[in-house]
Amino acid sequence: MIELLSHGSREGRDRLRSAVEEALSLGCQDVAAIRHLLLAGRMTKPAVAAIDIGVLARYERPQPVMSNYDQLLAKVQA
Repeated sequence: MIELLSHGSREGRDRLRSAVEEALSLGCQDVAAIRHLLLAGRMTKPAVAAIDIGVLARYERPQPVMSNYDQLLAKVQA
């Protein structure tokens, strides 16, 4: 809790309050989660350019279709 107060003095009380309220609305009370919500605006990563993977492209496969698993679930629940 003391850590959050020190973040509040650096980031501002309003931002700290909104981060705590957001965490509580999500059902979370963890200090690390609140700190993440408070500092999430600064955690932007630069976009990474796509690279040519060359001969590794032969290993590319389409993503599996998962809709058939819903049929299995329907049979199990019946």
